[in-house]
Amino acid sequence: MNPRGPIVAGHQPNFLPWFGYFEKMLKCDLFVYSDDVRYPKETYTNRVQMPMGGSVGYLTLPVRRGGDGRIADKRYVKDEATLKRLIKSLHFGLGGLPEYGDLEPVIARIQEAYWRFDTIAEFNIHMNQHLAATMGIATPVRRGTDLGLEAYHRNERLIQRCRLLGSRIYLSGQGADGYQDDSFLALSGIELRKIDYSIGRSLFGENVRFTVLHGIASRGLGPIRASVADYLHRGKGR
Repeated sequence: MNPRGPIVAGHQPNFLPWFGYFEKMLKCDLFVYSDDVRYPKETYTNRVQMPMGGSVGYLTLPVRRGGDGRIADKRYVKDEATLKRLIKSLHFGLGGLPEYGDLEPVIARIQEAYWRFDTIAEFNIHMNQHLAATMGIATPVRRGTDLGLEAYHRNERLIQRCRLLGSRIYLSGQGADGYQDDSFLALSGIELRKIDYSIGRSLFGENVRFTVLHGIASRGLGPIRASVADYLHRGKGR
């Protein structure tokens, strides 16, 4: 065990996200779904990039108006037409890829989860946990709403999160520079590490930016699981 405690990472519960999201999960010891922050409009919380008919578009899960407080409280649109459009978009965008068969059980799970849950956080966390397990990633997770830190904001919340979880190491994504104050974290005793997304780039190249569903349908689960297993075998790169 690292004397500085577990490596903690976190992210908002995004919608069927890119592989880099799961790579961050893989490369930490404890992952927090930040469903306790305010719902951000027009972000990856309810949409993700995906090739569509020769161009790049967004696969989107529409959300209901109102309830723009916490992500944990934001509800998505639930009706037959919405689900039909979502599944049709997946078939249209990914159906011609060589390993699409590996994706069919995931699409079945999407349809089941769509009716099972009501909030975007519940749906996204359920699907992301399913996808992580499918790829061989078993990192323990917590939900931000279970940590009781909503009185804190941004850097202070991150610091309190690490303290609560017994960690002095936080693994950050490369797009968080405007969110985190590196010097403030260091003064608080938190070591900030930034991920390099090397596994995703090796597997998918420039296409790593698309939903991980595209990666599964393109490469198949075999190579993805092998890359995850190799990283774990090497001791999470420590």
